[in-house]
Amino acid sequence: YSSEPAGHASVCVALALRMLAVVGGVPRPDGAHTTLKIGLSSGPFTTGIIGLQSPRYSIFGDTVNTASRMASTSRESTADSPFVHISPSAFAILEASGPGWHHEAAPGMAVTPRQEVTEVKGKGAMQTYCLMPHQPP
Repeated sequence: YSSEPAGHASVCVALALRMLAVVGGVPRPDGAHTTLKIGLSSGPFTTGIIGLQSPRYSIFGDTVNTASRMASTSRESTADSPFVHISPSAFAILEASGPGWHHEAAPGMAVTPRQEVTEVKGKGAMQTYCLMPHQPP
């Protein structure tokens, strides 16, 4: 973990890319590549253990809901065609490390605004961002 302003967001991006790399090696029963939909958001949340007979550790809050909405409105991605859907709050934290965010765990990748505004259930229209391979001009 890094103490830089974009530390936790950068770690989450690196984790997302690693997850894609690992899952890419797991074939589906039909032989196709396994895909993931990944969404990131940053902000406050609450955690706790819920239940008495079968306790579960849970995470609650608008940040968790927004990350879930980012995943559900993302496109399927693989290690060969990565795509991570990023909320405005996570984008702001990544950008805090300087314009044109980059990370050593994500060479050749760039965070850019999605061309279309995303309709997010429970939140309305939202300008979101995506991490995908950088296309030089």
